[in-house]
Amino acid sequence: MALARAFVRFAVVGAIATAIHAAVFAVLIETTRIDPVAATVVAFAVAFAAGFVLNRRWTFGSRAAPAAQLPRYLAAQLAGLALSAAIMHVAVHLQRWSPYAGLALSIALVPPVTFALSRWWVFRN
Repeated sequence: MALARAFVRFAVVGAIATAIHAAVFAVLIETTRIDPVAATVVAFAVAFAAGFVLNRRWTFGSRAAPAAQLPRYLAAQLAGLALSAAIMHVAVHLQRWSPYAGLALSIALVPPVTFALSRWWVFRN
């Protein structure tokens, strides 16, 4: 049960981080003259920080030094991005499927991988 509860919390944190990313991006685009690429970088950084704090405290209840966990969290998130990009490449360019099929596969396959990395590497007790 603890594993399932942690995975649900991980998914909730992912949804919150996604909402934060979208909100920060929208606020920057609507209220400043910032370039959209720069806005998405800022939005990613804010969402990344929120995801780290929420996963560290709420999802995994870690008490370890955050300075040691932050680089591992970044590596885990970048691994998820790389896996998502690889899935999209295979789906769209090799299989000639719809990008939405690639997106669906990414949504199904990437979170369990990033969860496993987070639970047993980033925030291990």
